[in-house]
Amino acid sequence: MSHAPHSPYTQPVPNSPSGGGGSSKNTVIIVAIVSVTMLLMCGGVLGLGYYAVERLAKEINAVNYDYMFDDAETPQALMYALKENETIREQVGEIESIEFAAEHNLDNAIYTENYYYRVIGTDGDAIIRAEISDKEEVRFDRVDWVPDETDLDTRVELETIPVPFDTTLAQAAYELIKDDETINNEVGTISFVAYDWELTDEYTDVEDTSYVLSVRGDTGKTHVRVAFDDYDYETPERIEWMKDPENPVLIYGEPSEDSEMEKENPSPSNQDSAESETVDPETVDPETDNSDATEISE
Repeated sequence: MSHAPHSPYTQPVPNSPSGGGGSSKNTVIIVAIVSVTMLLMCGGVLGLGYYAVERLAKEINAVNYDYMFDDAETPQALMYALKENETIREQVGEIESIEFAAEHNLDNAIYTENYYYRVIGTDGDAIIRAEISDKEEVRFDRVDWVPDETDLDTRVELETIPVPFDTTLAQAAYELIKDDETINNEVGTISFVAYDWELTDEYTDVEDTSYVLSVRGDTGKTHVRVAFDDYDYETPERIEWMKDPENPVLIYGEPSEDSEMEKENPSPSNQDSAESETVDPETVDPETDNSDATEISE
């Protein structure tokens, strides 16, 4: 029998456990501890992140809620959108007003564009939910009727009229110019009237009760300047077509005092221009006049 020496790689380790797997077990335990710790840390970070996002969403929604609570534009637009809806008419009669239904909007936990409103009519009231659009010329993506106030999840979609204005002051102008022949010839059937802040800043004074509005139709676009009777901006007293902003054309109301004064007391530049266009017969040179006549006869 051979007694060859053992290879150093096969020599038993002195005092080693008989199982030989202690270091592997320790490694597994360490890895497990590290993994659990990482999971706990990640879970905490994720939890904290979710809490922060949820809280931020609630704060944003609270600000938006306060804005919508005080908003008078959306109820006015809803009245226009629903004025011919038979379902609402059957429920409330003739619409008298629409109010923000605060009690049904308090449960919104995240930022939303869906708000509940109460429609008040001659024969009763009803709850609706309006989905406000983020498109420029579309006011509502959808409006639903809620048959039972205790079950807000059961809703019936309502037919609405497209709202052709972005603000109540634009609505006041729209009602006056929608059938105006001059504007219709320029833009066709009016589809949308909106506040134009750049032209308002350029062609109105700070203390004026005037705004410049863009008017869009199915064949074109133009602008009008609307002067209101006071700072409530409810009743237009004058509307001017701004095809040439430097020379607006009056299409509704009476001329402004400034334009009347300009006619009575023209500015020096305008007066000089008018005088240059008027020829005094006494100043005409007879010889020049005769030569012109000769040229014509020839």
